[in-house]
Amino acid sequence: MENKEKTLEQLEAARLKVQQYEHKVQLLQNRKKHLEKKADRQRTHHLCNMGGAIQSISKEADTLTRVEFYSLMEQVFDLPAVQELVEQAMQRHEAGDN
Repeated sequence: MENKEKTLEQLEAARLKVQQYEHKVQLLQNRKKHLEKKADRQRTHHLCNMGGAIQSISKEADTLTRVEFYSLMEQVFDLPAVQELVEQAMQRHEAGDN
């Protein structure tokens, strides 16, 4: 009988461990979702700032449709001078220069 009680205690302890691990998994999943949402919000904020910068520099671009605007941006960023400026900006960014 003692062996049966010991086995039941071990079973209960194992069930408790399972619950603890399930809870820990749920906490980690919640944390992952939180971090993913945070990253999405940061990306959206960055994109809005970039769009706002373009809008403040070129008021005319605001009247373009999405297709027209993307076409314009592709043409602008295909220009060798613009590619060079982007490369220089990236190098300054990587060097930590502001």
